[in-house]
Amino acid sequence: MEAMSKSLSLFDFQQLFPNDESCLKYLSEKKWKDGYKCQRCKKEKFCKSTKKYDRRCTSCGYIESPKANTLFHHMKFSLLKAFYIVYLVSTNKKGISSTELSRKLRLRQKTCWLFKHKVMQAMASRKKYSISNDAEVMTCELGINQIVRDGIKIKKKKLAVLAHEKKSKGRGKTYGHKVSNLSAKELIIIFNDHIDKATHIKTNGWHSFKALQNKFPGLETVIPKKGKRPVVLTYRISCGLLHWIRGTHGHAELLQYYLDEYFFRLNRCDMEDGLFLHLLDRMIKHEPRTYFDIVNFTPKALFIDNH
Repeated sequence: MEAMSKSLSLFDFQQLFPNDESCLKYLSEKKWKDGYKCQRCKKEKFCKSTKKYDRRCTSCGYIESPKANTLFHHMKFSLLKAFYIVYLVSTNKKGISSTELSRKLRLRQKTCWLFKHKVMQAMASRKKYSISNDAEVMTCELGINQIVRDGIKIKKKKLAVLAHEKKSKGRGKTYGHKVSNLSAKELIIIFNDHIDKATHIKTNGWHSFKALQNKFPGLETVIPKKGKRPVVLTYRISCGLLHWIRGTHGHAELLQYYLDEYFFRLNRCDMEDGLFLHLLDRMIKHEPRTYFDIVNFTPKALFIDNH
């Protein structure tokens, strides 16, 4: 049985969003809840347009729909089905593949794949909060990608670095970054994005971590002993991540998206009641993404002012 949100059941979702118009109304209310501002001339006065929830700038005449300038921009299928994809991705703890979404919604698998990756884009960390308590950092291998270069198949390891916040009580934040190699230049990205410089950091025995001690003086590299691991909690999280990717997603070629999805839910396991609506809000505030943007992903979340 699928693991759904405790408070927003499938029945509740269908009551809240019975048709496309209810979804469009919700987008309109959320997008302009703090007031309207024209995307072209930045004026704040508008009038109604021919379509019910569109707004027309009284100054320059620009017409904007609730879907415009969000991750719902230029959609080619039902808005209700798009909301349903957001619901399934955000509330299904074991994840859901684009093939399964295609079967459930009777959409093309490639269509589901692209929109699901837009949802996962909204799950990326905004880098607003950093780890200030004790931290554990480790490198891990999450399978192999087969890349075709000049007609030749090349096997390339999928590498990532994970950072976990240790707390005496409760669960700390965990973040993950895809890296192309295990050099200090690649590893330092997760330190700069998510860890305070004054934090005590324990890492596994990978030698590149030593090069970061000048910028992060609290960094301690612990050589693994036989039968013991220096970063136990992070190792357990990496095992869960590996099983999740292999069990649901298989190849996961654009690895950073899957890391963002996994840690988005993991870091918010105590807010299951609002996870779906929270993700919808993120998608409304996020700037549009095309197929080209998705496949040429750079790990940063882009949020804009939509009002």
